[in-house]
Amino acid sequence: MSSGSPEFVGGVYAWVVTAPQPVLTVTGHTAVISDVRFVWSRARCGWCHRAVHLYTDGGTIAAGITLGRQRPRSAAVTARWYTVYRPAAAPSIADDCPNPACHRPATRTLSTGEAVATGWLDGAWTLAPGPFTDGAVTDVRCPLPANPDTYQLLDRVWAALRAAHPGMAAAADAHSRDQRRRAERG
Repeated sequence: MSSGSPEFVGGVYAWVVTAPQPVLTVTGHTAVISDVRFVWSRARCGWCHRAVHLYTDGGTIAAGITLGRQRPRSAAVTARWYTVYRPAAAPSIADDCPNPACHRPATRTLSTGEAVATGWLDGAWTLAPGPFTDGAVTDVRCPLPANPDTYQLLDRVWAALRAAHPGMAAAADAHSRDQRRRAERG
């Protein structure tokens, strides 16, 4: 895990540039992208108010088509697209804000006279380890892959599954359209 004030390399965040190259494996109608760096970017320092990007390496993304039934006693089988982000762990939180210009006091004194460390991270509740299902309603705590190649691999997954399983893909597309229509109607 690393964090820090956004240090740039060639105009790009260092945590993007240094992200490991993800690896794609496709088996049947399921794919796994491994060696994914996930970035949590909703946290801020409570003192200097700078965004803090925390990340962990070694996560996976499972994607594909799953088969299921619409109702427990129904004979009709449905196909659905799915994407599940699985970070390796929630990121750890440093003792201090990574911004060297932050002037957070090291301790504060309670009404009892006891000196305690001051917290610095606002948004620690967003640092959940998952897993997170990417969909129409995705958990706001869901981290994102840091390496842009991860999204290209996901595009390859969808193209490969459409080519290898056109019937399942058409059924999954129909289910997605139905879900969108239902969501639009409220």
